[in-house]
Amino acid sequence: MGSKILVVDDEETICNLLSRLLEREGYKVVKTTRGQDALELILSEKPDLMVLDLNLPDLPGEAIYESVRQTPQVKNLPILIITGRTVPGLSAKCLNDGADAFLPKPFDAPELLAQIRALLRRSNVYSEADKAIEKGSVSIHPAQRRVLLKGVPVDHLSPKEFDVLRELVVHSPDVVCKNELAVKVWGTPLDQLHPRTLDVHIRRIRKKIGAAGARSLKTVPSVGYQWLGN
Repeated sequence: MGSKILVVDDEETICNLLSRLLEREGYKVVKTTRGQDALELILSEKPDLMVLDLNLPDLPGEAIYESVRQTPQVKNLPILIITGRTVPGLSAKCLNDGADAFLPKPFDAPELLAQIRALLRRSNVYSEADKAIEKGSVSIHPAQRRVLLKGVPVDHLSPKEFDVLRELVVHSPDVVCKNELAVKVWGTPLDQLHPRTLDVHIRRIRKKIGAAGARSLKTVPSVGYQWLGN
């Protein structure tokens, strides 16, 4: 049996449709229509990924993924949002606040499956044995999702901030273009992200790594970013 996926949607018909679709692809599926049940299933079933609707009868989807990100044992769970809510800037807000990918309803089945495969691949990379990435004064431990700068832990990086910094350090000293970062970190082309998403994450990273570290994180206008730490 393949990876285990938790499906959370208030509509029973959507839960059943997604279950059949995913089971045909070889995934094991756990499903629920309620947010509180989802929080309990995350801890008891330990899914490899969650497909989450925002409109649930007891808890908003936002409360669920925010709770996941604050719970140490499951904080790295990949989360794909699917929603029929049509609010300007909603996808950017979800991605900035802790979701890993976003699809509006009605969704295209091949695109949904592609997003799931991409998120699982990325998750599997980070669950491998911890081989530290050493570039000058920075050390990144993918399995632990831990960053050390001159031997000092960098605390409070969000999952997306960690992923962005990791990509820049791995490719250092090369420049990583914005579209490549969008695809590798968010699983979507740059033009499908909010225009300020990358800039906001870079600014937050600079703040969290301090002034000395921030000098190593360069912006290349109109192109992307690079890590030039010593």
